Amino acid sequence: MKLAPKLLKLRNERRPAVNDLRTLTEMQIDRVNRQLSICALAVIGLLAAVPAFAPAVDPPNFSGVWLATSPRSVLGANWPELTPRAQMDLDAFDPLDDPVIRCVMPTFPRSGFAIYPFEIVQTESMIVFLYESFGMIRRIYMDERQPPNYLPLARRGYSVGRWEEDELVIDTTHVAPGLITGGGLRQYGDVSVVERYRLIDESRGLEAEVIVTAPESFAGSWIRSFTWELDPNGMIYESVCDPADRRF
Repeated sequence: MKLAPKLLKLRNERRPAVNDLRTLTEMQIDRVNRQLSICALAVIGLLAAVPAFAPAVDPPNFSGVWLATSPRSVLGANWPELTPRAQMDLDAFDPLDDPVIRCVMPTFPRSGFAIYPFEIVQTESMIVFLYESFGMIRRIYMDERQPPNYLPLARRGYSVGRWEEDELVIDTTHVAPGLITGGGLRQYGDVSVVERYRLIDESRGLEAEVIVTAPESFAGSWIRSFTWELDPNGMIYESVCDPADRRF
């Protein structure tokens, strides 16, 4: 009968130790949960840092020589309403004032959508457009770089691209003032161009929607469409222009 009180006393003496052990275990569990939460946030941050331009699958291959299949005439091309300045310059335009007849390369986008063939050379970080007309070269940077602050305006501008599913989207800015068309329509150095290219006809054709924005020339954006067909055995020839070869 004397054994029972001793057991009761022993159990009461051990109870605080058991409670302390439970408290310690709960603290350890809470610490582990906090560490897991931190790890989860770190993983989410890493996923958010993945470049948005990286396509989920391999992008389509646009490489090759492309021949124009759509008309390039500006007549009936659905110009937006012109600004008074652009309309005045258009009315006063003399075709003999076109720099092209002096072998001066036209500015983009006029230079990019001539009737002559062009070739696309595609890599992961850069896509190059090689034009037969005036031997113009456009580099489309695919690594999310931006134009440096010191970059001057240029006839071909500065182009960056990205993939949106199976579409190649190109944004071009920093274009020097010049004629948008051979008919005398001008832009004044504020033009920006968005091109959206996609393959059609089982990759034998190429089409593009081109959106030209020039607030000093147009009241709205000028939207045009172009198509090309692939020339599997095609090549780009040298463009020769002699200013002494007078045609007028």
